[in-house]
Amino acid sequence: MKSILNSSVLTKAVSLELMVAGKKPLSMFVEPADSEFEYFPEEDFDFLVATGKLVKRVSLEPIVDPSGKDSQVRRVVYALPDEAWRIDAVLLVQQLYDSLSPGWRPDLERIIGLLLGYDRADIESYVDLMTKRGA
Repeated sequence: MKSILNSSVLTKAVSLELMVAGKKPLSMFVEPADSEFEYFPEEDFDFLVATGKLVKRVSLEPIVDPSGKDSQVRRVVYALPDEAWRIDAVLLVQQLYDSLSPGWRPDLERIIGLLLGYDRADIESYVDLMTKRGA
């Protein structure tokens, strides 16, 4: 299950810039728990947490990897302080996503997209693209 935010490296860099400008209320990153690779600029985000400009939540979540082996992912969520409610909301939607049978869920992707601060037109373009790709 891939959410909108996880779709590109460019999105990760732009997320930080938009959050600094106060134009993006929430960012979410998911990476293997035991990875040494930097999946997003965590130190840059954490600097903003230390200065009170963002709040952060980290969770470790069990998964079954493609080979069938039990593993964990690390989910890191940042929000603007006045939008911190979005962290609980997006984690709740993600728990719902994970509790359902495997597969892509356009309905839940729309909710995640709205929580992340994307506008409806961009979300619908994403959903249409993923539907055409057979997500």
